[in-house]
Amino acid sequence: ALLYVEQVEDLDVVEMQQTHEDEIKLLNEIEKLATQYTLQKTNLNKLEEKLDEYIAHVKEHFANEERLMKKYDFPSYDMHKTAHDMFLVDLDYAIKQWKSFGDIKKMINFVFNAPEWIVMHINTVDAPTSMYISQKMALEDKA
Repeated sequence: ALLYVEQVEDLDVVEMQQTHEDEIKLLNEIEKLATQYTLQKTNLNKLEEKLDEYIAHVKEHFANEERLMKKYDFPSYDMHKTAHDMFLVDLDYAIKQWKSFGDIKKMINFVFNAPEWIVMHINTVDAPTSMYISQKMALEDKA
C-alpha cells in the first residue's frame, strides 16, 4: 500500500477522520490500478475513473475542512488554506498534463508522491485544527 491509516494521527473530528480514511483507501486503490496499468497496460479506464474520483474527493475534502475552520473561527485558517491551495496547484498541473496532453504518468507520479505530504499535513496541520474544532463543537453542544 502507498499509505496506511496508522501513519496518520487520529483526529478528534469524526468527519475529518473519516475523510482521511476514505482518501487513503482511494490512494491505495489507485496504486494497485496504476501498477497493473504500468506493467500490463490494462485497466486504463478503471484507473482513470479512480483518478477522477480521487480528484473530486480531494477538492471536496479541502472545501469541507475550510468550511469547518471558518464556522469555528480557526485562528490559523489562512496558513491551513494556503497549504491546501499549494497542494491543489500541484494536483491541477498533474491533471492538466493528463487530461490535456495525455500524460497519465504525471498524474500517477503525483499520486505516488502525495503520501509524504498527506502524512506531514495531517500530523502537523490537521491534528491541531481538528483538536481546536472539536473543542469548539463541544462548547457548542453544551450551549
